[in-house]
Amino acid sequence: MVTEQEIEAIGKTLVDPKQPLQARFRALFTLRGLGGPDAISWISRGFEDSSALLKHELAYCLGQMRDARAIPVLADVLQDTSQEPMVRHEAGEALGAIGNPEVLGLLKQYSTDPVVEVAETCQLAVGRLEWLQQHPGEATCAGPYLSVDPAPPAAEQDVGRLREALLDEARPLFERYRAMFALRNVGGKEAALALAEGSC
Repeated sequence: MVTEQEIEAIGKTLVDPKQPLQARFRALFTLRGLGGPDAISWISRGFEDSSALLKHELAYCLGQMRDARAIPVLADVLQDTSQEPMVRHEAGEALGAIGNPEVLGLLKQYSTDPVVEVAETCQLAVGRLEWLQQHPGEATCAGPYLSVDPAPPAAEQDVGRLREALLDEARPLFERYRAMFALRNVGGKEAALALAEGSC
């Protein structure tokens, strides 16, 4: 059992800009693994930092923790236009990862954000939350990677059909992401090549 004092020591490392970035990242992922309100509180303090990369990972970790107590800080970051687009984007994705429908209104509002990365991420998060409402109780981290992804993998297993869905720009972004994560889970050379095509 980790004590409050130990969590505080880890948190102080995370928010100390004089610490090497790798030590701060180790502290962040330790807090993510520990979870709970104190860990969320320390992670939340990091959004004042100057490193966009660190703040992106703060938001990512809060989303992967899937704890609704992180919603207020993530909502603030999403709405804060002084934050870098990559940080706001990850805050939107994290809100979707937590899976609480109370943020649907906020995510729909930012689905038309002038920053395209933020808008598209919020569209995906809306899609994920609506999918969760339509599929209650269905496992969303059942794949081999144990991550909370922006979209659940498609049920389709045929690499050719998944490739077609991924590359079809006329399809909704949510469907294309589902195909992408299904290809990742299927694995193998053909799936890897299809994913590579999607990045072109």
